[in-house]
Amino acid sequence: MLGLLAITAAACSNDKNDAVTTTAAAVTDGTGGAGGSTATTETPLPMGDIVATALTNHMFTELAGLAVDAGLVDALRGGPFTVFAPTDGAFAKLPVDMLHLVQDASDGALLATVLKHHIVDGAISPDQLAAGELTTLAGDKLTVTKVGDAFYVDGNLVGPGVEATNGFVYIMNDVLVPAIGDIVDTAVAFKDCCFGTLVALVTKAGLVDTLKSAGPFTVFAPADAGFEALPAATVTAVTTNMALLTTVLTHHVVAGKITLDQLTDGQKLTTVAGDTLTVTITEETVTVNGVQTTRKVYNIDGNPILVQNVQATNGVIHVMGAVLVPKS
Repeated sequence: MLGLLAITAAACSNDKNDAVTTTAAAVTDGTGGAGGSTATTETPLPMGDIVATALTNHMFTELAGLAVDAGLVDALRGGPFTVFAPTDGAFAKLPVDMLHLVQDASDGALLATVLKHHIVDGAISPDQLAAGELTTLAGDKLTVTKVGDAFYVDGNLVGPGVEATNGFVYIMNDVLVPAIGDIVDTAVAFKDCCFGTLVALVTKAGLVDTLKSAGPFTVFAPADAGFEALPAATVTAVTTNMALLTTVLTHHVVAGKITLDQLTDGQKLTTVAGDTLTVTITEETVTVNGVQTTRKVYNIDGNPILVQNVQATNGVIHVMGAVLVPKS
């Protein structure tokens, strides 16, 4: 905390940086129609280098603190870099236990990897941003796609960009979660915070080898709280019938890698179990640290996706707060 205060003081030492002002901007996904939405957010004003910009704009409080914890502040004063910067609202969407797991990893390597996954060498201005792949400081790839007039990184909408003295900062309303292995490896890595029940049931049903295969797969993965919300009798009935357990689990799996930028309102997804899931897209308005944002909510059979686009080497995971129950 003392380090953060010292850096904040240094970032604000010039008189012109003493007052922080933000302006409203509209972020549209460019798709229009039933699946389109406009999210109102704030655009940070340039306040010096990337570190100063993050520290002096209140929407990046969590990111700034994590950068200090990971020892990345000095590196981010170099560059030039492009940072896809998650807002405080983006971190607030993560399950608390997932964030704590990343923060509390014993050697700090996981936190540094996650943060570096948001940083690319070179200054990429808004007019230079294009569909393709970008290599991050973590050494992995980000996939940039364009839908209408909007850009997405790994399926997450890219917000307004601001030029700093050593690069560009883009507002992201979602944390970019890097691939730390295949789908099973990723679930196991977050087992203690989120997927303990799911990992146990996938193992019991003999689906581990399938979900470790090349795929790719999209998994709508229920967090532990989703299983805990089920009636005990339902859990017993499913877990004691191997055929039924396999059907329920594969009802959460779709062949192919589908990130949220590929989903549309009313879309039907065919599961590995052979039935369908229905996508609906709604909107909600949330306020985090005094910043009001209207954002899309992606629902699968009426259940909202809590954390989207968790990357895996053989697909993608979307974290669900509920178990998806097959219709038959």
